[in-house]
Formats: sequence, C-alpha cells, structure tokens
Amino acid sequence: MTVFLPQRQGRILTTTNRPGHQSQFRHLEEDTPGVAISTLPRQLAQVSTQVRGRIIGLSIGLVLVLISSLSGCAPRAELPLDPLPPLAIAEPEKELHSSALAILAYLEAQDMARQDDYAGAREALSRAMIHDPSPFLSLELASFYWREGQNAETRAVLHRALEDFPGDQTLSSALVNAYLADDLVDEAIAVMETYLQRHPQDWAMRRNMAVLLLQYARFSHAADVLQAIPEAERTPDDLLLLAKSNAGLGQIRRTEELLLKALREDPTFLEALAELAFLYEGEGDLVQAEATYLRILDIRPDAEEILLRLIQVNIKLNQPEKALSFAMSQADQERFALEAALMFIRENLFQEARTVLDALPDEEGQTEADFYRALIAYDGDSDPEQALFYLGRIEENHPHFARALSFQGYLLLQLNRPDDALQVAREGRELFPNMSDFLLLEAEILLGEDQTEQAAALLETAREQWPGDPDVLYRLGYLLEQMGERDEALRVMEEIIAQDPDHAEALNFIGYTLAEEGRDLERALVLVERSLQLKPGSGHIIDSLAWVHYKLGNYEIAWRHIQSAVEIMSDDPIIWEHYGDIAAALGKFAEARRGYRNALRFQPEDPDRVQRKLDDLPGQ
Repeated sequence: MTVFLPQRQGRILTTTNRPGHQSQFRHLEEDTPGVAISTLPRQLAQVSTQVRGRIIGLSIGLVLVLISSLSGCAPRAELPLDPLPPLAIAEPEKELHSSALAILAYLEAQDMARQDDYAGAREALSRAMIHDPSPFLSLELASFYWREGQNAETRAVLHRALEDFPGDQTLSSALVNAYLADDLVDEAIAVMETYLQRHPQDWAMRRNMAVLLLQYARFSHAADVLQAIPEAERTPDDLLLLAKSNAGLGQIRRTEELLLKALREDPTFLEALAELAFLYEGEGDLVQAEATYLRILDIRPDAEEILLRLIQVNIKLNQPEKALSFAMSQADQERFALEAALMFIRENLFQEARTVLDALPDEEGQTEADFYRALIAYDGDSDPEQALFYLGRIEENHPHFARALSFQGYLLLQLNRPDDALQVAREGRELFPNMSDFLLLEAEILLGEDQTEQAAALLETAREQWPGDPDVLYRLGYLLEQMGERDEALRVMEEIIAQDPDHAEALNFIGYTLAEEGRDLERALVLVERSLQLKPGSGHIIDSLAWVHYKLGNYEIAWRHIQSAVEIMSDDPIIWEHYGDIAAALGKFAEARRGYRNALRFQPEDPDRVQRKLDDLPGQ
C-alpha cells in the first residue's frame, strides 16, 4: 500500500524531485522487473552514477597497466634501463578497496536477480553492505524481500538501515510503506513521527502524515500535525487538509473558513470547491451548495459527477425542471443518462426519468435502460404488463438477468398468475442456486395459496442455506407473526437489527409489535422514529409512529401522524381503524365514524371488531 496525497488541477500534491529533496512514498511499490526498486529518488540515482564512476575508474587503471606492459614494443632507449625488481602477485581481493568489493558484490547480485536467483542476490547484497553500507544498498536488499512478499523481512532490513542512517527520508518512507502493506497503521505513523522529530520542518512529510491520518479518520491527530506548519508556509493544499481535519471533528464553521481561505488563494482549487459544496449540502444549505457546484462547472463543464450532484440538489429544492435540464445536457452519454434516470426514479419523478431514457434509443441490447423502463412502467404507470415486456428483453447472459427474472416472478404473482410465477421461481433456483431471491419468491407463492406450513419449511431451508441473510430472516419473521408465533417472530427481527441496525422494516416491525403489546413503549418510539428516518414518507411507518404515540397517550401527536398516513395509504383498513381509534380518544366522534366505515369498506381482517367499535360510538 502506498500513500499518495490528493491531486488536483494544475497541482500534484506529492513532493517533486527538486534538488536536495526526495519524493515521498515511492520506494516500495508494485513488484517490477529489472532493478529491485523501480522508482529510485534522484540522490539514489546519483549513487548509481557514483558506482558507474568507480567502475570507470577501475577500467582506466587497467588500461594504464596494459600500456605499461606494452613498453617492450617501443623503440629501444639510448640509455640502458635498470632492471625492474621482481613483483609478487597478490590476491586481487587484497588490492581492492572496500567500495570496489561492494560494487562487485552489487553487480553479482544484479546478475543473480536476472537469473531469478533471489536468495543468491540477497546474499551478495548482504556482502556488499558489509563492505560499504549505504541507504541505496539497504533499499536494494529490502526490495528483493518485498518482491517475494516477505514484508516482515523487508521491514527488518529497513530498520537496521535506519539504525546506521537515522533520519534518512528515503528509508523512512520505504518503511512506512512496508508497514502499510500489512495495514500496520500505528507502526507506520510511529516511523513518520520519529522522522519528524529529526526533521520538524519537512512540510511534505507532514502533509503525507496528515493524509494517512485522515484516511483512518484520526482527525485530531491530523490537525495537530498540520498546525505545526506556520501560517506563512501553509499552501492551499495544507488549508484543505486542515479543513478536512476540522470537518471530521465536527467544526463546521472552522472548516468553511479554511476552505474559503484556500479558495481566496486559489479560486480554481477544484477539490476545495468540491469539499465546500459537500459541506453546504450536508448542512442543508442547498442554495449555497448549488452555487458552489456551478462554480466547479464553470471550470470543468464536462464534470459528470458535478452535474449529477446538481441534479440531486435541485430535486431536493423541488426544482425538477431545473434538475432535468442538467440531466439532458449530457443525456447522449449512456452511463450518465442511466445514473440521472435512477436519481429521478428514486424520488418517484417518473416522467423526468422517462424523458432522460427517451434520449437513448429504445431498442434491445440496452439492458440497464430496459430495467429502468420496467421500473417506470410498474411504479410510475401502474402497468405491470408493460414492465414485463421490458424485463423480457433482458438476455440470459447479461449480469442483470437474475434481477430481472426475480422482478418478473413478483409481477406475475401480482397479476394473479401464480403458476407462471412458480415456473419463474423454479427456473431461477436452478439457474442461480446461490441466490435467495427465488426461494423467497416460491415461499411467497405458497403463502398466497394458503400453504403456510410448506412456506415456513421453505424459509427454514433458506435460513440454513443463507444464515444471517436479512431478507430471508425478515420473510421468516413476518410469516411467524402470521402463524401466531409472535415471540419467535420478534426474536428473528431482533436478530436482523443486531447485525443491521438500519434495517427499516425490522425496526418498524419490532416497534409496532411492542406498541401492540403495550410494553417497552419508549424503545418502540425510538425504533419507529429511526425506521422513518431511513424510509421517510412510508405510510406504514407513519401509521406505526401514530400508533406508538397513541399507546403512550400522546393523542394530539398521534392524530397529526395518522392523518398523514391515511393520505398516503387511503385504502389500508388497518390504518383507517387506527384513525378511528385515535379520533375516538380525542372525542372526535364524527372522524372516528369515518375511520371505522372506511376500514370496513376496505375489508379488514376482523370486520366484526371494527363494527363493534363503530356501534359503540356515542351520538349514533
């Protein structure tokens, strides 16, 4: 794992190889052929130059010896020369300087590496380091261990090297990467801190350390590291990192102040603009968010991600036409058009979604577009037959086929074609045995045919095959409730929220059931309110919230919520019965009668109970 600082237009936030400086975090990256460490800093390259210089020096010496040995071929001298004394020929190693021995061992290591003899290469490099220890040779040795995935040995080599060359930037950066490769974050940070104790004014290392700390959400520590950079030395990049640190600490106004300061120094700083826009959007200041996104768009008109954010912001501002205009600006780009259409679908803006998709050719082969068209036909037009048509165009070899097949099964079941739905369910189980969807579909079909025991057995099978699957558990819990086994149903639902605290349906189920039983009502309120946060606008959940407040005796609050619920789900007999109960508790007997009569109109599960409530109202 290598740590990089973020990049932005016109500036790369890594330290460039200026004279006297070395780039950060570039020394133990991916395994590459050739020299063991693929991207050496400039000063290490200079070491290689020095090595070559030594070899050249040796070669010149050899040439001089050869010239001397050829003196017998020169013209005879006029004066006789004294005979040379006999020379003892010594062992070559005894005449070589330690640096020359290091060079020979290094060259031997490179030769062995070319022959894939890495053990021999490491041994030769170890000898070279004995003769002439240097950061360069230590990095070479470390890289041989690194390429073989021996990260612990890599770190051991680098630690020993730092004992000989304490505070070396290149070795420290390499050791940081070696720790991060095994996600040993604390150890990597400790290496950086040790380095900064020796070089407190190495602002580049401070920035890199801050990036790492932010990556692991250590916001306070990152802020402390960056605060050591004097204000006069702080670049827009430093201000951005400080802003991110403060954002993580919840210091919203300080974050905004730092981002605005960075933008005063560099108005085209795209990443600072993006952070500022996200900040405004998160705080609900959508007007400022839109204005900031538009500033980015002025600099980068083709920034699709920013266009998508503008679509989302304008949807939240209840400006669908403006959102659509942003979507249509690049609707000819298929991927962008699909993303934009999905945004509209999620917000039930089906006409806008259809307009975007209509900009694409309506033809077979556009699988994702057909899936979205099916959603529009089903949810927007209430036309399951048309939805089936689009789903039928999705080919079996496409990644979306399983999802489309499952959707088809539920549509067929809704169209009262259980035999066709069962055929789809069994086809899906055969084609996709690792998916729970089709077994759940078959259980749903069995329930519709009042084969409760068979459905329960099927769901227990699913539970064994996919333990912990929230969809399987929810269907099983719901079925257990229908079978009258409420305690077991609650236990299953508790199991769901234990592993997924944001499962809206399970939260609502537990909260409503507790309210029905009139126990643990404060917890029931917390659970239902959380469920509604996760699924705002859900009529069923709003009904549950009204019912919990009714059980708590908060009749006025309950009345406000139940009125919203019947507006959303005007054909639900349970919600209308609750409407009648809450109205009766408030003495609103005319409204209570309206609630009970509507409940009877939509065929409640126990019409006699509802009729008795209606008959018992005063003032008949």
